[in-house]
Amino acid sequence: MIETPRKRELGENAATAEPRVARPESGSRPGEAPELRAPSTAPRETRRPSENPARRNLASAAGRGLLRRCPNCGEGGLFHSYLGLNRRCPACGEDLSAERADDAPAFVTLFVCCFVGGAGVLLSDTVFPQMPLLVSSLVWLVVTALVGVLILPRIKGAVVGLEWALRMHGFGAGMRQEEARRDARRR
Repeated sequence: MIETPRKRELGENAATAEPRVARPESGSRPGEAPELRAPSTAPRETRRPSENPARRNLASAAGRGLLRRCPNCGEGGLFHSYLGLNRRCPACGEDLSAERADDAPAFVTLFVCCFVGGAGVLLSDTVFPQMPLLVSSLVWLVVTALVGVLILPRIKGAVVGLEWALRMHGFGAGMRQEEARRDARRR
């Protein structure tokens, strides 16, 4: 390290990127040079005190949903039937009744299925040029239907996981309900 007058003045921490701010010490004597200190690196308080500090990981929640598992714990099953969600996770008890996936899983499934079916028809026409178009279309229609039936619950699970991680609709309401209960007790 090269020795410069500025580094001699600041000491060991001269190589850091932190700016130094001159602040006089409360006990410093008049005429003495004030001691230099680094600004506080403590994180600023940006969240409300009533907000839950635990952050929800978006990728893990969506991945657990793809596996049809609870977005909170990853152990309990998300569905009790083909597309029917459990109201609560059987393993951790997380409330899942607030989900509102609506049409998003159907649209994503349709996009994937159209891509698979269309690419399959075009690819089979290239690979098997003598295959009749009717046979190729029927084969890929069945494949597309099977793909749709297989991925729809997984995509719905991923959408529910994203809703849970982003605290959409009613998934963040538990905090507001607890806050309302505390306010009612104080009154």
